Amino acid sequence: MKPGKIRDARAVDHLILALKDEDPRVRENAAEALGKIRDARAVDHLILALKDEDPDVRWNAIWALGEIGIAAVEPLITALKDDDSRVQENAIWALGEIGIAAVESLMDALRNENPRVRWNVAQTLGEIKDERAVKPIIATLKDEDPRVIENAVWALREIGSPAVESLIAALKDETSRVQENAVWALREIGISAIEPLINALRFGDARVRGNAAWALGGLKDARAVEPLITALKDENSDVQKNAIWALREIEAPAVGLLLAALEDEDARVRCKSMEILGWIKDARAVEPLIAALKDRDARVRENAAWALGKIGSPAVEPLIANLKDEDVRVRENAVWALGKIGSPAVEPLMTALKDGDAHLRETAAWALGKIGPPAVETLIANLKDEDARVRCKSVEILGKIKDTRAVKPLIDVLKDEDARVRENAVWALGKMGSSAVEALLSVLKDEDSRVRENAVAAIGRIKDTRAVDPLIDAMKDEDPRVRRNVAWALGHIAAPFD
Repeated sequence: MKPGKIRDARAVDHLILALKDEDPRVRENAAEALGKIRDARAVDHLILALKDEDPDVRWNAIWALGEIGIAAVEPLITALKDDDSRVQENAIWALGEIGIAAVESLMDALRNENPRVRWNVAQTLGEIKDERAVKPIIATLKDEDPRVIENAVWALREIGSPAVESLIAALKDETSRVQENAVWALREIGISAIEPLINALRFGDARVRGNAAWALGGLKDARAVEPLITALKDENSDVQKNAIWALREIEAPAVGLLLAALEDEDARVRCKSMEILGWIKDARAVEPLIAALKDRDARVRENAAWALGKIGSPAVEPLIANLKDEDVRVRENAVWALGKIGSPAVEPLMTALKDGDAHLRETAAWALGKIGPPAVETLIANLKDEDARVRCKSVEILGKIKDTRAVKPLIDVLKDEDARVRENAVWALGKMGSSAVEALLSVLKDEDSRVRENAVAAIGRIKDTRAVDPLIDAMKDEDPRVRRNVAWALGHIAAPFD
C-alpha cells in the first residue's frame, strides 16, 4: 500500500515520541495512528516497538508496519536477526502482512549469511504463499542449517500445488540432501502431488523414479499401487527396492493388486509381490501363497514360504495340510515356513521328522532348532519315539537349542538301543556344558567305539578338569580313534588359559 498525502507531518514526530510513553495504551494508539498515516519515517521506531512488553502495542506495531508496506521491508528483514525472539516473530508477522510486495526482497534474503534470517524468511514466504518463491525455497533444501530446511519444507507445503513441478525436478538433483528433502516436501504437500509423482515414476530417469516411489510410499494413496507394482520390474534395483518399501507402507489397499501380481509371467514380480505380502501380513494372501509353493521357479517357492512364515498363525493349518503334498519341494518349503512361525508349528514339524524324504527331515530339524525353547518339551517327549530317525533328529535339535531341561533325558538316551541315537546324545550333551560331564564319563566304556570316541570329544570341548583321570584311563582303549581323541581332549583341558 502506498502512503497517502499527510495533512500535517508534525503529527508523525510526536507519535514517534509517544511510542515510548509510560502508558501502554498511549503507545498502542500511537502505533495504530502511525499505521494509518503510513509515513516511512516511523518504520525503525515501530520495529523497536516489536519488543514492547505490552502485546497490544506489539500487535499494533506489526499492523502499522504492514500498512506502511514496501518501505518497511528491508528494516523488517534486518529485524529477523534480532536476538529477541519476539522481534523475530513479529517481524515475520509484519512481512506476512505486507505480503506480495515483500516477496522479492524476502527471496533475496534467503541467501543471507545469518541462518536465523534464512529460516525466518523461509517461514514468512510460506505464510505469503507466492509461487514465485518456489525455486528459491527449493534451493535452500541444501542449506547447512536443519532449521532452514525444516521451514523450507513447511513453506513448500503451504504453497502446495504450484510447488510440485519444481519439487519433482529436484528429485534428480545431484545432492542427496536436496532429493531427500524434496521427497519430504512432496509428502507434506499430499494429495495434489500424487498424479505428478506417478508420472515421474513412469517417465523420469532412474533417480527420479526411485525418489518418486519413496514419496508415494509416504503418501499411502491407493492410486499409486498399480504403477508401483509395475516398478517392481524396473531395470534399476534402487527403484525396485523403493517400490517394495512403498507398497509395504501402503499396506491393505495394495493387497488386491499384489495378489493378482502373483500370476505375473515375470518371476521377479511374483517374488517381490510375495515379499511385500509377507511384510503386510494380510490373511487373504495365505491360500495364494500356499499355491505358490508349487511354482515352477525355485526363488518364487522360497519367497512364498518366507511370506507365509511372516504372516504367522493364520498360515499354520494350510501349511500343515501341505506337509502331505506329493511334491517334496512343497513339503520342504511348508516346513521352512512353519519354522518361521514358531510355537504353533511344533507338533506338525515333529510329524515331518518321520517323512520319507531325508532333506525334508533335515529342514524340519532346522525349523525346530529355529523355534528353540518352545519346542523343547515336545522334543524331549520324542526321545521315546519308536522311529530311530525321529529320536536321532530330536537329540540333535536339543543339542543345538542347549536347554538344560534336556540334560537328564539325554543322559537316559545314552542307553538307547540304536548306536546312532547314542552318538547324537553324546554330541548334544557336549553342547550342554559341565552339567553333562558325569554322564559323558559314564559312557567311556560303552560297547560302541563311535560312542566312546564322541564322548571323549564332547568332554574335551567342555574342558572340565574332573575328566582328566578318567581320560588318562581311556588312553588304554583298544580303538586308536578313541585314543587319538583322548590325546586331543587332554591337551584341550590341560592347556593354560589365554
